[in-house]
Amino acid sequence: MQTNILAVTGNPVLHSLSPVLMNGAIAQKKINYRYLRLPVESAQEAMEMFKKLHLSGMNVTAPFKNDIIKFLDQLTPNAQKAQAVNCVFWKDNCLIGDNSDISGVEISIKNYYSLFSNNKMLVIGSGGAVPAIIIAGQNLGLDVTVAARNVEALIKLKERFNVSTKDIKNISDFVNDYSVIVQALPSGIKVFDPNILTAQHLILDANYKDSIFEKPAEKIGYKFLSGKNWLVNQAVPAFKLFTGLDTDAKTMYNALDNEKFKFDKKIALTGFMGVGKTTSGKKLASLLGYKFVDLDDEIEAAEGMKISKIFETKGEDYFRFIEQKMLSNYADREKIVLSCGGGTVKNSDNRNILREKFLNIWLYASAAWCIDGLDVSNRPLLQCENPLVVAEKMLDQRIDYYADAAFAIIYVENLNSDDIAKKIYGQISKTFGV
Repeated sequence: MQTNILAVTGNPVLHSLSPVLMNGAIAQKKINYRYLRLPVESAQEAMEMFKKLHLSGMNVTAPFKNDIIKFLDQLTPNAQKAQAVNCVFWKDNCLIGDNSDISGVEISIKNYYSLFSNNKMLVIGSGGAVPAIIIAGQNLGLDVTVAARNVEALIKLKERFNVSTKDIKNISDFVNDYSVIVQALPSGIKVFDPNILTAQHLILDANYKDSIFEKPAEKIGYKFLSGKNWLVNQAVPAFKLFTGLDTDAKTMYNALDNEKFKFDKKIALTGFMGVGKTTSGKKLASLLGYKFVDLDDEIEAAEGMKISKIFETKGEDYFRFIEQKMLSNYADREKIVLSCGGGTVKNSDNRNILREKFLNIWLYASAAWCIDGLDVSNRPLLQCENPLVVAEKMLDQRIDYYADAAFAIIYVENLNSDDIAKKIYGQISKTFGV
């Protein structure tokens, strides 16, 4: 049975914690799904990949929540109101767009109704997340006010949602008039001193970490919710949209607590033979200032013969044994870009190493594109009468393995090696600052 692939798409997207949450729930349910990061340059590219990979569902993050709409057949009422989509899924052969961000805010807030001294909510900011917050507050029956610097954005929000608006420069004078405060500003921006708040407030900060509200909450006693609450509470309904199964917030919080991945300057490139792992890998290594290693070249050097000869004289099982040993040798190195063989992922131990020790990027393209012009003289598995038929069957059989091992997937068809390297480098530099 082929794995049902789910993904989160955006630009950048390697930082996303959604795969941690979703794969945690998938593991708990013991279902044949895998959730990946899908970096793209446009909403159109995201939808092309959605269809080419036959994705079962996809989360959408910035900057594509609005742009994705024109590629969908229907919107749910929440998505229609927000004119923003963060979940794409199939229903009755139609592509549906939903906005579980709204549910995420609702669930986060309504658990603390008893804390409210009034039904007034203040939203700080006017960016892309704000419509979902407004709709959630209105769905809960709250009187919503938005405070921001951007006057034009405030006018549009007032017209769309019939909310009150205020100039953020005077926020210290009115912030205590609201029981519920939701901050939707970039991390580190401080528009008022949190120490003026009281114990009667509920604060939801859209940021996952380093919130200016977290430490004062311990002293003052107001209820503080980080962006992780919102993240988890929007992921729970999204999981059901994608799989048809219920999960709970506790399962996802546990997944966050147990997440061990740390980027320690090891990148692996996996994908079908001929997809461009070696040529783009060399250029990526150059951009990063890392060492480039081709796993197949290392095996040939160690064995003193070409891979085709190893297959011929010692068999594929022997080759895979040597391949696993070689991969293990590089698992604790730093500052390397490792190009793996097309079949490296067939071994479950290899997949575990790639998933746990490397930032593993799966380069995806069709079998026809991969083998077009490929020299099969050192490709023993393609030395046959109809290599395309064999290649398509091999790729289809390996999709599960590539998905199981991958941190992210990048669509590379019709890209040259420079474009592939720059695309990966851009995502890594935006996320990890290398």
